[in-house]
Formats: sequence, structure tokens, C-alpha cells
Amino acid sequence: MFKRTKSIIALSVICAAPSLYAQEAGRIQAGQFDLIPSFSSSMAYVDNVAYARDGNPKIYSWRAMFSPELIAATEIDGNPVQMGYRLERGVFFSSSADDYTDHFAEASGQFELNSRHRVNAIAQFEDGHEERGTGFSLGLGTAITSPDRYISTVLGGEYMYGAVTSDGMITLRANRETLDYDRTEQAYLIRDRVKNLVGAEFGYRIGSATTALLDVSQTFVRYDNQVGIATRDSDEIRVLLGLRWESTAATTGFAKVGYKEKDFDALERSTFYGTDWEVGIDWQPLTYSTFRFSTSADTRETNGEGNFIRHRGYEFSWKHDWLDRLSSSIRISHATDEYVLTDEVLENRDDEFMNYMASLNYQARRYLSFSLFYQLADRDSNRESIGYDRNMVGISAEVTL
Repeated sequence: MFKRTKSIIALSVICAAPSLYAQEAGRIQAGQFDLIPSFSSSMAYVDNVAYARDGNPKIYSWRAMFSPELIAATEIDGNPVQMGYRLERGVFFSSSADDYTDHFAEASGQFELNSRHRVNAIAQFEDGHEERGTGFSLGLGTAITSPDRYISTVLGGEYMYGAVTSDGMITLRANRETLDYDRTEQAYLIRDRVKNLVGAEFGYRIGSATTALLDVSQTFVRYDNQVGIATRDSDEIRVLLGLRWESTAATTGFAKVGYKEKDFDALERSTFYGTDWEVGIDWQPLTYSTFRFSTSADTRETNGEGNFIRHRGYEFSWKHDWLDRLSSSIRISHATDEYVLTDEVLENRDDEFMNYMASLNYQARRYLSFSLFYQLADRDSNRESIGYDRNMVGISAEVTL
């Protein structure tokens, strides 16, 4: 959830402190910490601000976005640790109801205890928003007066046992996610939830560049308020088998496929049994050109009707450096969301989502970059109130020290 676009927050305070001095490009040393400030902004034209459904009046507006960020990095006994804060402010010139101010914070560390024992930890906080017409208000963007706000947190850690050169590696992990909408209406309170995950992955080298994987996890989903409805509390079990490889210097990837079970506490909600998968492949035929393909299938918590969402997604991207300072990138993604209902008499809701994005990037200076970008989002559904299309075109800039 934490977005790693850099920013220049509190730069005036940093520069005023006499104990701080420039250590290297992009960094300022303050005692034991390296401070990395930066600032990113964009100006874009949006032709459907509130994601109005097809055939309904749309809101057209220019949007300005400003995002300062400060990262503080250090080492503890040679182990990297960092903390970061980012603010994002969005202003719509023709639709002030959609203005927002989001806050993001993160702390993480990687600790190598010895050659066989390693621990990673991360904590994330987001005081964010859902744009009108997305998330819980999908299909109802023009019916509400402001974006839905929420607070989410993530606490995670993993322990890895095994030397880098050994054939076998075991990774144990635990994760806790919370989501709380900043609304008092019952329709929102029943969406507040906690997800606790525990899992393990065992990897065993079966070739010079290939590792076999066994990934097992269990997730406990608990909702805070389920008054008046059959609870959506559930336990999930996931078992995946697969491979991770680096077949040539130009190709790396992984592929895992397996079994998923989602068992609801409420007898009214049927247990789901199905197949999940995760695939990611990077291909770099040239040092200045990279292709990436990924796909996944999983279950997600519903943001509206039904017991849960059966999600399948596919994404393709290409990044190419045309000159030392000029590059381009494109990304095409396709996803289907099936909202699985309890009542077998009713037809499940099926949504299909396409997203196209292209950008032309120019590194004007070491500390200054620009991008021209275009994005098209298109959603179709067997529910007439859901479908929409949205275009956005703009320019962005990023400044670092």
C-alpha cells in the first residue's frame, strides 16, 4: 500500500539544520541517518472523474497532484533499516468534492543474523481514500458527495533458514492487515475487517538455475461488524507447487499453481474450492529493453454484493530505453471479477476490466525527470449499473536532491 514515489517533504527544515550536510547525490546525512527527500507532481485531464456508468453524465476536470516524501535510512550492525513518510494531495479544478489528502508511512528492516538465519520485517500505515465510483461505491460514483476514506495497516515479517549456497531454503512468514472505513453507516461498518496470515515456503534447488517450491498458507478473515447479515468471517487454506528459475541471463521467473479453500463460518455461505496460481516472467533480450508478464488467480473480499470475489488477472508490460535519457513504457492489464452469490437462483455478477497505460519518460537531469502519460480504464459487467470507461492524459515531474 505504501507508494514509493519520492518527495521533498520538509526540505526547508532539513536545509536549515546546521548539523545536516550533503553526503552524496540525493542524500543528506543527519547523525546515523541518510535522509532522502524528493517531490513528485503531475497535471492530468480526466474525462470521467467519478467513474460514471456508461450513458450517464460525466464530470470532466483537470487534476493536479503533489506528493512530497522523506525517507530516512540507516544500518544497524550492517543491516539496512529505513523509515519513510509520503503525503499526496490531489486537487480537481472542476470537481472540488473529489479533492483528497492521503498519508503513507512505512518502516522496514532486513537483518542477517548469520549465514543461515535472516529476518525481514515491515510495517505500513495508510490514511487513504477510494475515488468516487471505485471500491465500495462502484457504479454509484455520482450518487455520493465525497470519496470514501479509510485507514489500513500492514504488519509483516518473515524468517528464512538456509545458506545462500545451500540446496534447501525454508521461509516462515506472518502478516496482519486491517481495513477501517471512516464512515458510520452500517453499509460501511460491515466492510471493516482484519486478515491474519501465517505460512511457509520451502524451496529446493533441482538444477543450476531452477528451484522447486512448495508454498502453504492459512488466512483468517474476521469482520468487525456483521449485524443483521450472515457473517463473512472465513478461514482460507492455500497450497501451491511451482518453480523459480533463471534459465538464461535474459530470463527469470516463477510459476506456482495449486489448491484454494475458503470456508465461511456462516452456514448460509457455501465453502469455496478452487485453483489458485501465481506466475511472473521477466525477459530482457537487450540490456535496454525489458518485457514482463504476470498472471494470478485468487479470492478477494467483496466490496459490494456476494460472498467474495473470484479474481483472475493478466498483465503485460514493456520498458525500452531509446536513448540515455529517453525511455518509454507500456502496460496492458486484463482482469475478471466474479462476485459469488449465496442465492443460487440469482446469476453471479461478472465484471471484466481492461487497463491500458503508456508513458514517455525523459531524464532531464540527474535530479529531474519528466513523463508524458496516458491511461484508459474500461469496465464491463452483467450488471447495467457497473460499466464505465475513463481516460486520463497528463504530464508528471519528479525532483530529487
